Amino acid sequence: MRKECQPFHLDVLAEHNRSMFDSLIYPENIVSQNMKEIEDFRSDDERWNSEKLYKGYFARKDRTLYWLDGFVRYKGEIVSILDLLPVRVKDTIELTLKQDVVLEVVNPVPFRIRPEKTMTVRELVDDVMPFEHTHPLHFKLVKIIAIMGLAGKIFVCLTSEPSFAKSSIFEVWHTITDRCPVFKPRSIPGTLNKINAVGNMVFDEIHDCKKEVKDIMEEMALQIGGGKPVYINGAMKSALTKNKYDCRNQSLTFLYNNVENYKNPEKEYFEVIFSNNKAIDDRFLKLRFDGVLLEKFDKEFDIVGTAEKNKELYIKIAKQIEFLSLVRRRNAYQRRFKPYRMPKLSNRQLNTYEEITWLIDAYSKSQNEYNELVEVLNQAIEKYRKMVEFFRQTTEITVLTKEEVVEELTPGEDDD
Repeated sequence: MRKECQPFHLDVLAEHNRSMFDSLIYPENIVSQNMKEIEDFRSDDERWNSEKLYKGYFARKDRTLYWLDGFVRYKGEIVSILDLLPVRVKDTIELTLKQDVVLEVVNPVPFRIRPEKTMTVRELVDDVMPFEHTHPLHFKLVKIIAIMGLAGKIFVCLTSEPSFAKSSIFEVWHTITDRCPVFKPRSIPGTLNKINAVGNMVFDEIHDCKKEVKDIMEEMALQIGGGKPVYINGAMKSALTKNKYDCRNQSLTFLYNNVENYKNPEKEYFEVIFSNNKAIDDRFLKLRFDGVLLEKFDKEFDIVGTAEKNKELYIKIAKQIEFLSLVRRRNAYQRRFKPYRMPKLSNRQLNTYEEITWLIDAYSKSQNEYNELVEVLNQAIEKYRKMVEFFRQTTEITVLTKEEVVEELTPGEDDD
């Protein structure tokens, strides 16, 4: 594997992600809406204080349940734990509450990746995942979209051939930032608990998810995609979910393949799987990309050592993402290039389009380069529409043909 690509091998990044993020508790991990007062904790740990007033919050990460004291001492002052999140868990005391094991977090350490301009936008786009691809401009544009899913607030559907590597692009960004989970939801709590307020939720191939899971994804897409800063959970209450979720800078992305890759697209393609597909279409910018990833991946190098060697690089990248997000929220960047041809879009689709072209503007060196990349974006929108239009026409023709066959084979009143 080429040396410049080794830092972005998913196995290498997984090593970094584990050491950097696995021990963090984020605001979205807090599962108790209000501060709790618990008198029934028990423990065999000699450090446990049975006379302590346990007043605080439960948090869940993966399958582990934590207890965080509501107020802690930080820099000589007593502050709310909620104001310090995210925090790193370094030491715990094992408590029991009825039949549950709960880990009390001892001396939580606040964690911050602070916004900092550490590189140019061009370096961020070109130097991260410098993989070979049959359609390099398409590959570059998907990287730009993935970055804006973290730095901005976008709602997109991306389709391609399976070998394009679109899922891997988002997975790389997740391992570097811990803010871009790529997953196929299996349950309602598993879906809701991926909401991260200032990141991107990436749903990958959801066509065969259970109906109740599709329903919650549709509800999220309609509410969050409609611009609401808070998602109101309309699902049945659960100990693993909350009533309200902060979504002030939450992006949503759906990934799936081109329509010809499905056996029964008339039943399982994205365009038909929800109850209000028209409203989803209004909220999401849908694009089709072409090409195949050519990069050859192997493990013939020091994976752990490469992760450790590039730790500072990953932190620089994460800081740059935070910097871009801050610039975007403050509207502190002035576009340099003139607007280019724009396809017909709904108002909500236009919001996402503007976010993406904002980063294209920051990336480009000239008006010609800006026009070229925006034209790739426009063509991706138009290709998707043509694909879906052909799919709909074919599906309608198939249905009519079946009805005609049934009518011809059914004897009428005047038939013998």
